Amino acid sequence: MWARDDYPAWSMPALDAAKCVALQGMELFEAAHLALYRAFFTDGVNIGRPEEVIEVIGGLGGVDRRRFLEDYESGRGRQAVLDDYQAALSQHGVRAIPTVVTPDGRRVIGAVSLAEYQRVLGI
Repeated sequence: MWARDDYPAWSMPALDAAKCVALQGMELFEAAHLALYRAFFTDGVNIGRPEEVIEVIGGLGGVDRRRFLEDYESGRGRQAVLDDYQAALSQHGVRAIPTVVTPDGRRVIGAVSLAEYQRVLGI
């Protein structure tokens, strides 16, 4: 699946970027979130490289690019990312990625099949 020789070692640059876009509105955040997922899982973009993340966000309509770059380069989104991590850990007991917590509190941990998600969700 990954055709490059630089598989990302982490996703912090993408997480930071999404939080910086969220400062401009939740609708833009949702668009950025989906664009970053698509970039990684479909297009093979290294979301661990800030320059590639900036390019993905730059392709979104409606984002104030100057403001985004100022926020991103200053690290303005980092604390929100760390807060989300702490909340996942303390409130939901998430210790592995991926972990999906269902509305009734059940957890699906690890990369599982679509059939497993459907079973847990009763679909």
